[in-house]
Amino acid sequence: MVYIVWGSTYLAIEYSIRSMPPLLAMGSRFLAAGLLMGSVLAIKYGLGFLKITRRQIPFLALLGALLLGLGLGMVTLAQFNDVPTGIVALLISALPFWIAIFKAIDGAKTSIWSWVGIAIGFVGVGILLMPELSKPNNGSHIFWMLMVILGNLGWAFGTYIAPRLDLPKSTLVVTTYQMLFAGIAMSSAGLIVGEDVADLFDATLSSWLGWIFLVLIGSIATYTAYLWLIGNAPVGLIATYAYVNPVVAVSLGVLFLDEKVSITLLLGAIVVISGVFLVVRVEARTVETAKPNMEVVQK
Repeated sequence: MVYIVWGSTYLAIEYSIRSMPPLLAMGSRFLAAGLLMGSVLAIKYGLGFLKITRRQIPFLALLGALLLGLGLGMVTLAQFNDVPTGIVALLISALPFWIAIFKAIDGAKTSIWSWVGIAIGFVGVGILLMPELSKPNNGSHIFWMLMVILGNLGWAFGTYIAPRLDLPKSTLVVTTYQMLFAGIAMSSAGLIVGEDVADLFDATLSSWLGWIFLVLIGSIATYTAYLWLIGNAPVGLIATYAYVNPVVAVSLGVLFLDEKVSITLLLGAIVVISGVFLVVRVEARTVETAKPNMEVVQK
């Protein structure tokens, strides 16, 4: 589920924004997903389960803005401005690099192999940017590719600071409010820049099918599967989605969107995914090694 569905969300975004305003499409997606998830939790556990404190509200809003608003907002706008889904997915796959860098800045001991993986990954990102840099009058693509990287930085920073914030104990509750706050922020941004709500409801059937897929499967079902994996599978296995998703995204882009796979794209993909593989394996091994020590401390 995590491999295939998260890798296919780039395709679903592409279909949804073909006739929907991009920010309103994603804002309404997260509002709908947040309301649905909140309703299910309220029915199953009672309204009290969703109770949060005033202190937690700004933290939840911050995470919603960083992870979903900035992170996925830049993905959507880049695809809206014709950046191929495969390239977007490969740029997003660099997430482990940024998290490892934030950890190093914060003073955490970082393996030399993590730094090697990060260096390899950045070389791969450079390879992906090269064809665009060599084309005349192609500043728009370069700008939006850089915005995807900025959004990825926001996602990584939000992921890194989350354990330090005062948040509800239930991850499902955190996710519900993140989606609601992100939905409000992205919808508001869409209205501010002049997107029309009427255009959202006047979208084609294929756009609505993509939107429904993003709400029910991309946001709710897959995230639930991811949370289940966190509690039941080794970290090293879970983290493999970071280098499987781009492969799925590139393949679907070729099959359904007629995106071209150049030698440069293939080379960049191999280099980026190799770097991600190295960083993920090293970081996952560090987490697994630390678990026995944590168990001793807890006992």
